[in-house]
Amino acid sequence: MRITRVDSRILHVPMSRPRASSMEAAAGRLNHVVALVVQVHTDDGLVGLGFAYALQSSGRALLAVAEDDLTPLVMGENPLDHERVASKVYWRMQTVGRRGLVAQAYSAFDVALWDLKGKAANLPIHKLLGGARDSAEAYGSDSAWLWMSVDEVLQASRVYVDQGMGLKIKIGANPDEDGDRVGRIAEELGEDAWLAVDANERYDYETALRMARYFEQEVGNVAWFEEPLSCEDLEGHARLAAKLDLPIAGGEMLFGIDEFRRYVERGALAVVQPDITRLGGITPTLEVIALAKQHGLPVSPHLLPELSVQLACGLPAVGKVEYMPWLYPLFEAPPRLEHGRLIPPTGPGHGLTLDEGAVKKFAAR
Repeated sequence: MRITRVDSRILHVPMSRPRASSMEAAAGRLNHVVALVVQVHTDDGLVGLGFAYALQSSGRALLAVAEDDLTPLVMGENPLDHERVASKVYWRMQTVGRRGLVAQAYSAFDVALWDLKGKAANLPIHKLLGGARDSAEAYGSDSAWLWMSVDEVLQASRVYVDQGMGLKIKIGANPDEDGDRVGRIAEELGEDAWLAVDANERYDYETALRMARYFEQEVGNVAWFEEPLSCEDLEGHARLAAKLDLPIAGGEMLFGIDEFRRYVERGALAVVQPDITRLGGITPTLEVIALAKQHGLPVSPHLLPELSVQLACGLPAVGKVEYMPWLYPLFEAPPRLEHGRLIPPTGPGHGLTLDEGAVKKFAAR
């Protein structure tokens, strides 16, 4: 089997619930997701579908890398040789960028190769990975944005709470208000509710420590404290983790196995959250999962439930899936959410098929 053609396009998919307030949107924070979609054609007639995302760009740079640099490198290759192709791309593109834009663009290609691997074997990706389970526990992640009031959060989260799902609450705007907000939501939902908090790197060390102490002592049922500090502050995360019983989660902004290894070996993370797009696809994400397993750390992938469900159903080390269905409108039959668990499509590969009507509707102009 050989790759004969690659079609790439950029889509702008509007969010069903804005993540930015009107003030933030006016300042340039986007309320749509940029999606790079690639279709890798082979001489056997199989077509692999891959996709990646970005949150703060037009996508033109991603498309340029995909069309001008990556497509010529994968043409004629055997798509089943995902490790060989990834190595070729890494070494040929190293002087342009070992991380960041190149990895994000290539992640769509790597996902397409895994889709082709599954289609060639007539098996879903989670079966290729080991078939650990048939469904994955999920938590709601798009119902508690910073701009939303407590009442708005509770109303938007009802669809998740009613089926026993946990919630992740965004914090980081104002420490005093953040603590009160989380406390009120926790009180309304009850002590049996699963809650996590996510600061998206907005605190300094002293503030993060104070907030963590509050969550430990006053709220009590916070499952993890996500990205309390800048992703570049490894030592701060390690110091924070050493002082707390509350687990520190992170990884969405780490680009590469070497960055994860430094965090893990310093004891700076208790929950590992790799992002498939930012790492460069499923192939390097599997390396991060293996690293976490070696250190006895649970993995909860960042975003992309369409792919994370395959990892969680394939590998026992991968636990909760972040349910953020931003890209669901692109697919005819995305993973189903039933009784708080995410069920992967039954088809081979990742089992996703593009909705061509949506593709036309969301095409970037």
